[in-house]
Amino acid sequence: MFNKSKINNINQSQPDTSAIEDELVAEEQIEEVVSQPAPAPVVTPTTTPRNSMMDIISPAATKPSILSEGFSFRGEISAKGAIHVEGALNGQIQVDELTIGARGQVEGVVTCSSLHIKGKFSGTATCDELIVTSSATVDGHVVYKTLSVQKGASIKGELLLVK
Repeated sequence: MFNKSKINNINQSQPDTSAIEDELVAEEQIEEVVSQPAPAPVVTPTTTPRNSMMDIISPAATKPSILSEGFSFRGEISAKGAIHVEGALNGQIQVDELTIGARGQVEGVVTCSSLHIKGKFSGTATCDELIVTSSATVDGHVVYKTLSVQKGASIKGELLLVK
C-alpha cells in the first residue's frame, strides 16, 4: 500500500530547521521576560521618615489609658502619657499624668508631672503640679511644685512644696 520510496525520501530529506529554531529562540526570550519580577515602583516620601510609633503619635494627641470602675490592679506601672483611674490601683506608678477619678482609688508610690486627685489617694507622691478637688481624700506625703486645692478636700498627711 505504501510506497517505500516516498517514505525513504521523507525520512532522508532534511527539514528546514531555521524557522523552527527562530521560533524556539523567540519563545525563550518571552519566557525570560515573563519570569523576571517587575521592578518595584519608586516611592518618594512626602514627609520626613519616622523612627518609631512614638514619633508618629504626638503627646498632645494621645488619649489616656483608663482603669475602669470595678477593675483593680496591683503592681508596677511605668508609662509615657496619661492614666485615668476610676477603679483601684495599688503599687508603684511612674507616668506623665495621673488622674484619680471621683470613684478611683490609688495607693502606693507615684511619680508624675501632673497629679489630679478627685477620688482617694494614699501613699507617697512626687509631682510638678498637684490638683486636689473638693471630692478628693489625700492621706500621705505629697511633694509638689504648684498646688491647687478646692474647698472641701480632705487632706491628712503632709504636702511639701519643692522649689
